[in-house]
Amino acid sequence: MKLKITFSVIAFCLVALSFTFCKKPEPYTAKLSDSAEKPVLPETPIDYPASQNDYLAALGRVLFFDKELSLNKNVACGTCHKQENAFCDNLQFSLGTNNLHTKRNTPSIFARNGRLFWDGRVNNFQDLVFRPVEDKIEMNIEDVSKMLDRIADIDYYSNIFPYAYPGATRIDSNMIKSAITEFLKNFNFSNNKFSRSQALKEQLTTSEAMGKDLFFGTAKCSQCHHITNDNFGSSSNNGYGATNESHNIGLDAEVVDKGVGGISGNNFEVGQFLMPVLLNIEYTAPYMHDGRFKTLEEVIEHYDNGVKSNPNLDPILTMGGFMGSAPQKLNLTSIQKTALVDFLKTLSDPSIFTDSRFSNPFVPR
Repeated sequence: MKLKITFSVIAFCLVALSFTFCKKPEPYTAKLSDSAEKPVLPETPIDYPASQNDYLAALGRVLFFDKELSLNKNVACGTCHKQENAFCDNLQFSLGTNNLHTKRNTPSIFARNGRLFWDGRVNNFQDLVFRPVEDKIEMNIEDVSKMLDRIADIDYYSNIFPYAYPGATRIDSNMIKSAITEFLKNFNFSNNKFSRSQALKEQLTTSEAMGKDLFFGTAKCSQCHHITNDNFGSSSNNGYGATNESHNIGLDAEVVDKGVGGISGNNFEVGQFLMPVLLNIEYTAPYMHDGRFKTLEEVIEHYDNGVKSNPNLDPILTMGGFMGSAPQKLNLTSIQKTALVDFLKTLSDPSIFTDSRFSNPFVPR
């Protein structure tokens, strides 16, 4: 049962406050923030299907979009993960708080279990959420305790933390991690044409159906992006093809970014990266860990005739099917390439742009 707080007297709600939540006694010493923006939320929090505590998810939403979590107060999680860009930013590399570029492309968000980031360095959202906050390029918080003091001093947080954490007398880092995690685990924009076709509620076009057959067949996409008829539309689909496996897909003859191998120290994993979520891939260009491909057509061209030989090239992408053999040449026709792109577009859910539960709650003061 979801944790809800029922208000018996509507009149005592302080709608004019920066939060439109009804106000509880403030356990934190709140000062007026110097921020030019404030968050505005409804009196009763929006229903988050994956959450037992909607107030906690609502707090996570505010923290996700709050620039106060960066050193210079100019970057939030939502700066790189923008709803209008399907929760990426459509840039090859993102700009951090000091106007330095990130080393890898910003992926979209999907609530999935397992290895996260391009190099699989963490295994859950709880471990993930402070990595960008503490990263020197991204948000550059060197002393988390000072950031916590900053958050505790902000007026609008004194009106929401008591609902997310009843009885708490101080803010700690685990509270912030848990709140953002609670928000992120609701990201599941998977109401798309393909899942509806699997449920016999919609029919694919001739080109989309051809692309589906290629994806699961001779184009070999599904050998890395493991999708079965059983996991489409289910809570375990992991974003349609994102797995806990990593692969070297022959982007370069000489590896520039070690990827998973740079974390594990395993030479056989040098140049490998985790498989990205395919949901809404139509909206999330550019592609690959370094954002080198601007279009899905360029991605298809790579797998068709652009895979480069290197010592760790995945055997799936070789002609012989074993490490050390020549890269594959699919030699797809132009019609087949178009069909693959058409199929990938059936994984799009346009509600990702409009769902108010995930919108930026901050407005000018």
